[in-house]
Amino acid sequence: MNCFQKVQYTIRRGDNLYQLSRYFQTTVQDILALNPGLDPYNLQIGSNIIICPSEQFISQAFPSDPPACPNPSMQFNLLGDMREVWIQHVYWTRLLLISIANRLADEDATKARLLENPADAAAIFANFYSPATAGTIEQLLTEHLTIGADLITALRDDNTAEAEDLTRRWYQNADQMAEAFSSINPFYNLEDVRKMLYDHLNLTTQEVEAQLANDFEVGIAAFNRVEQEALDMADYFSSGIMRQFPQQFM
Repeated sequence: MNCFQKVQYTIRRGDNLYQLSRYFQTTVQDILALNPGLDPYNLQIGSNIIICPSEQFISQAFPSDPPACPNPSMQFNLLGDMREVWIQHVYWTRLLLISIANRLADEDATKARLLENPADAAAIFANFYSPATAGTIEQLLTEHLTIGADLITALRDDNTAEAEDLTRRWYQNADQMAEAFSSINPFYNLEDVRKMLYDHLNLTTQEVEAQLANDFEVGIAAFNRVEQEALDMADYFSSGIMRQFPQQFM
């Protein structure tokens, strides 16, 4: 097997080969081929396996000027944690969208779970920035999700005036997030972050409108784009941290 760059990955609670193959853009079969004797149904937490990520993954995920003698394990831990929190962000948002659109009984419980996500995201940034900065990130992400939930409800109920006001506030919150992120890291360009957040809102709006119109194929296609854009954002934030604090990844 030709491999651009093999990495050693430490199994964590909840891991499975399907998720790992999707994350590293490889296949379950290739992971098994690199790890003879590995039981895919009984992964041992704390054990190490070898993975061969795709060239595309390596080129996207790593910073353009990585530190000398980088520690791949620490890099991949950050990349994995950041991707997980943003994927959880869009997955639970979609579940809440379905609950609100269909007036399901699990709406409150689903929203409560979604609102755990900002603290999870803030905890990653708290490893590198002050508690105040992490708190600001958590607050802004909470506002983002709360406004989004209210907007779905307003659109479902055909409350046009409220939906317009919430949309304005949603983009205003995105502006605040872009300013907050760009203020803490020189590799977080204000306009780049703003564009990513605006794209996230635009794609999520397409997903919401399709779901409310019962146009499920279009909604799923929109969510696929939401998912990929979330991964791109996660890698952007991880790359910026690795470039700002290279000494922590040696």
